[in-house]
Amino acid sequence: MKKRLIIILTVSFLCIWGCEEFLRRKVGGIAGSYPFVESWEIKASETEVLEAIKTLKKENQSLQPPNEQKLIEGRYVYDWQMPQMVNYENQLKNNPSLPLPEHSDSNSTKMYWCYVDFYYSDTKEVVYTWTRPDVTDSSITTLALVGFNKLNDSLDYRLINRDFWFVSNKLQIRKFKQTILRPILDKIEERRKNTKHGT
Repeated sequence: MKKRLIIILTVSFLCIWGCEEFLRRKVGGIAGSYPFVESWEIKASETEVLEAIKTLKKENQSLQPPNEQKLIEGRYVYDWQMPQMVNYENQLKNNPSLPLPEHSDSNSTKMYWCYVDFYYSDTKEVVYTWTRPDVTDSSITTLALVGFNKLNDSLDYRLINRDFWFVSNKLQIRKFKQTILRPILDKIEERRKNTKHGT
């Protein structure tokens, strides 16, 4: 009887865990542009969050991806269907070292998300995130962890909550919280204290 109970409990656990793992990795959040992200609501305006990120990256330069000059990518993404970008692609065929033009309304689309990339120097991974202000309350900002990519290997793109097994996923989220999220929250708090004491 005891052996049968242990088998039933074990099989039940494996079925429930397997279903959870399948749903997390294959279905995700179902709707939206980023169904697999891990996100946190920060009780600060998006401007405060972005300033904290800039300060953090200036103080800890190892968090800045080596191939990027901008601390924050911003809301603009190139629209390769616009005439200026079609022209750029044609020029690129003759001049492969031609730099990308600056973002403008004639070559880019403004997005709802503000993209911010970080870097883990220990694993040589770029960490992709975005921020966005809350629609109803501008004093709340969502910070989302999207995924990872090995530096100089564009084929190694992995999404959080989809491409990692349960334990690895939890470890990646914990590392993000300790390395990036917690310091951002500390910078926001520090800035608020300095502003409060400065008045």
